[in-house]
Amino acid sequence: MPVFCVMVSPYLFSLSSFVSDLTRILVPFSAIYFPTYAHLKSDMFGESATNRLGVVQLLTAGAIAGMPAAYLTTPCDVIKTRLQVEARKGDTKYTGLRHCATTVWKEEGLKAFFKGGPARILRSSPQFGFTLAAYEVLQKALPMPGSHDVTPSGHVEPGVGLTQAKAPLPYLRSRNALKLILDLDQNIGRVQVPRAENWPKFLQGNSNQ
Repeated sequence: MPVFCVMVSPYLFSLSSFVSDLTRILVPFSAIYFPTYAHLKSDMFGESATNRLGVVQLLTAGAIAGMPAAYLTTPCDVIKTRLQVEARKGDTKYTGLRHCATTVWKEEGLKAFFKGGPARILRSSPQFGFTLAAYEVLQKALPMPGSHDVTPSGHVEPGVGLTQAKAPLPYLRSRNALKLILDLDQNIGRVQVPRAENWPKFLQGNSNQ
């Protein structure tokens, strides 16, 4: 058992370090992509609770959001690729994320971090455009149980009389429940001041004076 642990431990250590480095690289892409995608849907295409976007609009928003995210994170992809590729004879052997970044900066300059940037845009932009469009379509086609009652707009409920209520269903339910409670007791929630005869004796004496 100890021999097995000694044999496996180097592989576990390298795998854990690789996963940690890969996580640091992928986080910037998501931090750029998803806020840009959300702003494009709401500000550029006008998505709202009453205006749902079509497949083409979702695809376009996802593809456009993928362009800056793909290009601005090209340095992260360059570092990830160089860490994955086994160094040949005469090439620099990188020991970690920081060592790789500083070595590329000193030996090749800033341009080396953006090698393959346009190709990365051509690959990532359509990929994430189709991915997010498919996600949005499937989310609407296969809603989670109970998701209709918690949407931003909710559902409308007919009002009493000739008019129709336009408020969300959760608000209408809360309002109707409050009406029922007030019909049972109009003084609910009010602090009732006790009568003078029910006050403590020392307070009764002060009030009589």
